[in-house]
Amino acid sequence: MSPRSTEFMEQAHERVVAARELFTAGHLETAVSVAYYAMLNAARAALSESDEHARTHAGTWNLFRQRYVVTDAFDQHLFTLAHKAQKAREESDYEAVTPDPDEAKAIVESADDFIAAVERMLDAD
Repeated sequence: MSPRSTEFMEQAHERVVAARELFTAGHLETAVSVAYYAMLNAARAALSESDEHARTHAGTWNLFRQRYVVTDAFDQHLFTLAHKAQKAREESDYEAVTPDPDEAKAIVESADDFIAAVERMLDAD
């Protein structure tokens, strides 16, 4: 893995650990936000391996979808979970909506799954 991709994956791992800790401490909004950023960084790591980059979150997800999801290199269900995490993060950050505890738990757990799937995909290349 390239040095830049490695940096993104290290950040993804650090953030998912932080998201679990925040969830356990009852900070649901922050846990969801940090879990989302863990997934985003994993997606950026994958794109970096293909020397692709985007300036925005939407651009990153669009490139990731085109490069990996549409080609069946990455699981559509996990990609959908990342979008649910993004929506929950935006509601929390911009509309002061507190996520349901079960939803927050699912998002934090899906971040682990998303990162692991990106790592498997990159190892397979």
